[in-house]
Amino acid sequence: MIRTMLFFISLISLAISPLQGTRQIEKIEGVFLGRVEDGYSFCGKTALSMEEIVVFDEILSVILEKYPLHEDKQIGENFIISFIQNVGVLEDINKKTSTVIRLQKLAPGQHL
Repeated sequence: MIRTMLFFISLISLAISPLQGTRQIEKIEGVFLGRVEDGYSFCGKTALSMEEIVVFDEILSVILEKYPLHEDKQIGENFIISFIQNVGVLEDINKKTSTVIRLQKLAPGQHL
């Protein structure tokens, strides 16, 4: 009986979606650079105060209603960007995506 239960538990764990990954919420400060082919481009400041170009795959639609980034109307604006980094594994292929879940416009002189 116990072997049968363990067998079914192992089958259930294998039946879970093949795309499994981890999620973590991160924040950066960045300047919107515009739409690019793969998403939304920002010039972000890293923890060491260095700048790097960051491209987010998706932005929640409620954010795009408030800040129409899809129309490039906010180019040059400073934001605090909260996003979720998804790292999934699908048949030995790592897929990394990022979704912006919150934008907060920075006032002049304000920082993260």
